[in-house]
Amino acid sequence: MDRIVDTPAPNRDSFIQYFYENDALLNVHSEVIFSVLGRYNCFAGCKVCYTEKHFKEAMPYFKNFIPKEINTDIQQQWTKVFEHFKHISNIDDLFWMKHEQPHLYDWYKQNSHRFVWGSMTDNNFIRTQPLFVNELSADTKIQEISFSTGWLDKVNKTEIFAMLKELNERNGIQKIKFILTTQDNNSLDLLSKWVEDNGIGYTCSHHDFNEVTKKLDTNIPQAEHIASFDSDVFYVCRESNYLQHNGFFLTLIESIDVNNRPYHQFKEFDATKHLSDMIQGKVDLYTKWVNNNQNVLDIQENKDYFDYFKWVSNNVKVNHNYNFIPIDLLNAQHKYYHQLTKVGWKITDYGLLKTGTSNVVPLLEVTNDN
Repeated sequence: MDRIVDTPAPNRDSFIQYFYENDALLNVHSEVIFSVLGRYNCFAGCKVCYTEKHFKEAMPYFKNFIPKEINTDIQQQWTKVFEHFKHISNIDDLFWMKHEQPHLYDWYKQNSHRFVWGSMTDNNFIRTQPLFVNELSADTKIQEISFSTGWLDKVNKTEIFAMLKELNERNGIQKIKFILTTQDNNSLDLLSKWVEDNGIGYTCSHHDFNEVTKKLDTNIPQAEHIASFDSDVFYVCRESNYLQHNGFFLTLIESIDVNNRPYHQFKEFDATKHLSDMIQGKVDLYTKWVNNNQNVLDIQENKDYFDYFKWVSNNVKVNHNYNFIPIDLLNAQHKYYHQLTKVGWKITDYGLLKTGTSNVVPLLEVTNDN
């Protein structure tokens, strides 16, 4: 069976081409993932959840990152950030908020229409679906729902299909993801047929992140930019940023760890500074992975990822005093590009140039293109 790749693994034939086409500024092209919390947590307890151990490690200090109120100033800053992205996704645990932090849940009841939701996996789908269909705005869209094949094998699929149908008719479901945790894919075949019959046009799959990296034998498009080993996940930061209250993180695990500092934190959002901080954050994160995780990255299954992260660490230089963004990094298809033109950047044939520039300094430089 030919593998259909949705997001490719690093290509060691040309790391520089892969960096520009599949990394660099890709994670500001479309989406930001938002949470009202200063650090992320979820209490659904899904067996397949690769972040469960990270949640437990963070729990003693998690309460320090729960806002007591949501004031006007921070809401204005969130609106400013949101204007830079096509999609504002959300992964907060609404069931937990409803029962444990009702002031945050009340805010979401008033603002759920601003988001597309992407946090429902297995148990969390069962917990959260009734909130969407009974309490939140019908304008709240569902970005994706993930199901593991092991979980599907154990539940009443007739009931699951009925809940999916109700949610899809009221709110709309954009994507179903499959996590392949079993050898027998009978449940996957049934759900795949339901997805096709109900016009949900895009599905993808990925391996179980609790295990070592696998290339899946499936005709469902799959994500291959992610490496894993025993619940530690290392991936090319190409898809999204995580905005936790007023701080940005590059990965979900980074956004959970109470000891991590955001790569960019703000009282007033600065889109120009955010871009250079983000690229620097990638270089720093990939460097940390290479230095601290060689025993799990520098193995056969993860070798391409290890070498790519090492290449970025050694060869990508960020210019924090930049005044030029090449068009192959950001262009007129992206909202972020147009927002920059409102704050002193002008459009040229080659990219965005800061008004008043005399000596051009690009956002980044690659020192070795091997």
